[in-house]
Amino acid sequence: MKTIIQLFIIIGFCAASLGAAGLGKPSAADSLSQSMALTILITGSLLLVVCGILTRSLKKPAGNGETETDEPADDIASLLAKIGKEIRELDDSSAGLSPTELTERINSLLKNQYFDLTSRHEELAALLGFSVYATIWDGVASAERLLLRAWSMATDGHLDEALQELPRARSHIERACAAMTAVNTTGTTIVVERDRRLIEDAKTEADGPGGAQD
Repeated sequence: MKTIIQLFIIIGFCAASLGAAGLGKPSAADSLSQSMALTILITGSLLLVVCGILTRSLKKPAGNGETETDEPADDIASLLAKIGKEIRELDDSSAGLSPTELTERINSLLKNQYFDLTSRHEELAALLGFSVYATIWDGVASAERLLLRAWSMATDGHLDEALQELPRARSHIERACAAMTAVNTTGTTIVVERDRRLIEDAKTEADGPGGAQD
């Protein structure tokens, strides 16, 4: 559905551009008439508006009783929980894994869920403040480093040593998940950090361009 909407957005943009270009030129035998250019412009613009409405509607809850959160912190917490689940399952099934299976599962985890999470670390830091963020991210980064070590060892043929890294990675990611759960349970950290930034912004505006001087 998203791909179709994106395609119509491109068509709408091209149509609107073509119509706008036609309105700026004098009518000629080999060019669009002014009325046709206006029609194309309006059609393209309407198509863009409709696609925008459809795009926004796709982001809303489906209405089947399952609500989809718009809170960035909740999204990140959900992604972190998925990573924790994957690492726990990997550790639990480690006894029956071959070197190839282990490296493939670690590679998939790092390239997908882990990449999605680490690409949002600045957003998480802004939401929680550096102190809380550092507590969570220490576990995330430590688990990632141990997974990379396990992958490298398994690739080199040292499967037993690679498997020994999995419980350690599991311990670190569970520590990160617990810290994130504590934040989401109370919600206090996010609110306090948000209010602190609002107060600082208000003080900056009150001080004016010159700012307060000691």
